Amino acid sequence: MRVVNTQIAYILHKRSYRESSSILELLTKDHGRVALMARGTRGARSRISGNLLLFTPLVLSWQGKGDLPYLKSIERADIKPPVLKNKALLSAMYINELLMYLLHRDDEQEKIFEQYHACLYALEEVDRLEISLRQFEIKLLEILGFGLNVHLEADTGEAITADRRYQYFLEHGPVKCRNGADVSVPQISGACLLALSDERFQVIAENADHLSELKHLTRYVINHHLGHKKLKSRELFRPMSKI
Repeated sequence: MRVVNTQIAYILHKRSYRESSSILELLTKDHGRVALMARGTRGARSRISGNLLLFTPLVLSWQGKGDLPYLKSIERADIKPPVLKNKALLSAMYINELLMYLLHRDDEQEKIFEQYHACLYALEEVDRLEISLRQFEIKLLEILGFGLNVHLEADTGEAITADRRYQYFLEHGPVKCRNGADVSVPQISGACLLALSDERFQVIAENADHLSELKHLTRYVINHHLGHKKLKSRELFRPMSKI
């Protein structure tokens, strides 16, 4: 029987199970994405329901065999949770969905936990919401082995040029724009690619064109890896803005 004690984690998703239980999908610091059975979570007399909060750092323990061990204990970590409202809250829901779809269970990825934790708190700064999301997407793709090629032209191996425009082909990379280019393939400036290659996210944040280009690029790449899966958070976000 596997026993894990005092693990810091976030709840990505929870759903009811049978009469009084819930199944929790968690992102943990040391064990990656984990699913747990939580007993006695529903009803007025539940002692733990008040701790089953999304976007709140938690400390928990679990034990059991197989794919669905059971929750032993859970409490809020001694860390002030981020204050997320409106667009920031929907953005946090969006990154939860990304992790649910792209991250396999029990794939130990401490770097993803660190990026997720940092992104939640960064979303408190509403004026930096866009770049915080793009930075998380870029880092997530990189950690999962789907990193973008932003250093060299894919077809020639030559260095990216700041004043040129490129099309970004999936699993290939940037190629100089030419007449008759495929309009379904996103375009991005060389200057934006160079800023990405040096992780100069502040430069991108200060340029509306760069932000727009990067949003289209990351959406294009993420949609490819999602396959036919649809993100509910995008639908919720649509009345205000598009992620």
